[in-house]
Amino acid sequence: MASNQFTRTPLPNQAVLADAELVRACRAGDMTAWRGLYDRYAPLVHRFSAALGVPVEEREDAAQDIFIAVFRSLRHFRGEAQLSTWIYRIAARHAIRLGRRRRARDLMRLTMLKEKPPIAIDPSEHSTHVALLDRMLAKLPAKKRTVLVLFEIEGLSAKEISEVVGCPENTVWSRLHHARAEMVKAARRMVS
Repeated sequence: MASNQFTRTPLPNQAVLADAELVRACRAGDMTAWRGLYDRYAPLVHRFSAALGVPVEEREDAAQDIFIAVFRSLRHFRGEAQLSTWIYRIAARHAIRLGRRRRARDLMRLTMLKEKPPIAIDPSEHSTHVALLDRMLAKLPAKKRTVLVLFEIEGLSAKEISEVVGCPENTVWSRLHHARAEMVKAARRMVS
């Protein structure tokens, strides 16, 4: 990809505006200023997204999402940091969210592809148990369900799970504890 692919010719009245002036104009609703802000910072966002591992096919959408967040949040920009630093923070948070979604999708894909050896029980009984387990798992919040499946079904350690889901090991143990408790409550409700 050419390095100047996202470089645009600056609009005449935006070529010399400092960031503070650009922010003021954007807040005032000047659409030319918005375009100037985008043109000034889009190359930074694309490079930074690439460095954070956002896949090529997702970068343009990621950049658009980041600039939507900038648009919605600019009124909260206090100017204590440089505008570029503030945009970096928004881009970093977005890239982290994308990475988490991608890891969760990949994990679910891998989980769905793995098949366990058949259990020597009546097939109808097995399908009933699986359906029951699926219903119970579906009621768990996504974070707890992911940890529970990785630990109990996939056999990953808490350390491995913390790397997969991007949280500290103590959080993994907490989510696992709460997921187990919720599963027990769900099982009791289904049996009664």
